[in-house]
Amino acid sequence: MIVGKPLYRYPIAVVPPPPEVAPLLTAIRECEARPFRIISYEEAGTGKVFNCSFLRDGAHLHDWLAWLGENALEEGSPYHKCMFEAASDSALPTRDSLLFAQGTSVLTDTRYGEYQVGMAINFSRQVPKGADEFDDVCDVAASAEFEQRIAMVMQENDVAYFGRLAMLEDADTAASAGSPPALLTALRYGTVADAERGTAVVRELMRPELDRWFGNEHSSLIGTTTQVLEL
Repeated sequence: MIVGKPLYRYPIAVVPPPPEVAPLLTAIRECEARPFRIISYEEAGTGKVFNCSFLRDGAHLHDWLAWLGENALEEGSPYHKCMFEAASDSALPTRDSLLFAQGTSVLTDTRYGEYQVGMAINFSRQVPKGADEFDDVCDVAASAEFEQRIAMVMQENDVAYFGRLAMLEDADTAASAGSPPALLTALRYGTVADAERGTAVVRELMRPELDRWFGNEHSSLIGTTTQVLEL
């Protein structure tokens, strides 16, 4: 699973696609390296659109990012104009700066219920301080007791909450950067207001663990689901 940074002025992974990006979407549908699902979100507070894409494995991810870089991100590439006209900023990211986070292995998945357009999600990326903290994250954050604490505090604060996916980033990539793998979490909520309140109450409840594991290193994206595209 990969989560892009806020990039677009409008969703491009839609059927039918906007005319400006139709050639790119046609090429993606014909590309063997394409994701099998793309979900678009409108970022809370900015209106910018970011995507979460799902791929089979690490090789699939590598091939997809290579295709995207060579065919759409690089200036002069066949579909660069499509990406540039849809982008919310004056410059496109590179292949290396495109992603907010990527998850390659699942720690825990407690998501439930039917996932619908209009629901909100909070993606968080956090890097453990060191090897000991990473081991503790893997043991505690994936435990049933930890999930129950989160669910209980959501219920007590009347937050519409629909579970949590926790994944780890690639260990080899993290090792090359000199750090433990980052933790990527995706928490499902009824609305953006629920996501904002839920994030606040969870961070308060889990403050001892979060401070011990991550310190102040924390980044997140909150968005409303606008489109689910199966490829």
